[in-house]
Amino acid sequence: MAEYVNQRLEEMIPELEEMSSIGLFSIKETKVILKLREAHEYKLRQQTKTKQSFLNYIEYEKKLLELIKIRRKKLGQDSKKRDVEKAIADRIHKLYRLVCERFSDDLHLWEQHIEFTKLMNEKSYVSRLYTKVLKIHSHNEDLWVKSARWESSKEGNMNPDLAREILLKAQRVNPESQLIFLEMFRMELDLAKIAVKRKQILGLADKKDDTSDDDCSQINIGQELKIANIIYSKGIEMFPGNSELHLKMLAVCCAVKEAKALRQQIVQDLQCLYPENPQVWHALALINLNGLRKMDKANQRESAKQCVEVYQQAVEKLPNVFSQSDSVQSLMLGVQCLSPASLSLSW
Repeated sequence: MAEYVNQRLEEMIPELEEMSSIGLFSIKETKVILKLREAHEYKLRQQTKTKQSFLNYIEYEKKLLELIKIRRKKLGQDSKKRDVEKAIADRIHKLYRLVCERFSDDLHLWEQHIEFTKLMNEKSYVSRLYTKVLKIHSHNEDLWVKSARWESSKEGNMNPDLAREILLKAQRVNPESQLIFLEMFRMELDLAKIAVKRKQILGLADKKDDTSDDDCSQINIGQELKIANIIYSKGIEMFPGNSELHLKMLAVCCAVKEAKALRQQIVQDLQCLYPENPQVWHALALINLNGLRKMDKANQRESAKQCVEVYQQAVEKLPNVFSQSDSVQSLMLGVQCLSPASLSLSW
């Protein structure tokens, strides 16, 4: 045990010498660092290794990294980062690998390692970690979603094709997952939105004849939304009679103003498939109030009027359900009784 620990400590000496030579730590301080690392190394060499022993060592090295950052800023010293910070980061990575291998069922450990890797801006390493952990936790739906979002995000690899592959694989492994399906739908809508903005910047946007130049919500983006439309149709087949999921798809679509045609199609389908579902009618009424606080007074009144009209349709179809509802009755007294401050828009 002692021989192995001594070997590990000797490997740290060049790193500590660099810390001292560039003025980050005094020789006395580097000796303290070495002594503390020695204590952590001995704990990891014990026959029964505990999770906390790994985490304590990792936490110490992270704090050391933070202290070096503070001292570099104070001294205006920016040299030898590869010899100092990278050596510490590599040690933290190794400790995370060891603890994750030993306690592979602990997803929190994997997530800590991923977050640290993101902090170090090691994008390809993050992807490899997601690939590795998903082999162990393949039925964790949220983990698949995080992996796909990382690949498609600006902070990540900006690789939507790989993100699609991840979600398709996730769907094969978890065929009943509504979360993964909704993420596929959301991602395609977001990609369509990005494509439209790119076209606008390049002056290539194909507008319909009855639209003004500043109304991007009416831009013809049928081609960009093709995949999103396919996924939506597939969802109706995969989850028949699931009004809750159908409403979530509507909520996702409402966040993308460019997808107006698809949003109208979803509304029509909801009315057709769930004509006697009160929750659906409530949702269809309240979507007219989305963004109400940001509208001018004229648009607020028009949106409120449309909301009331939907409730009127609901009362006609389900009189026994809605006729006794105080909230619906107050809405139907007239548009004048509605005010942005009194409306709850979360549904």
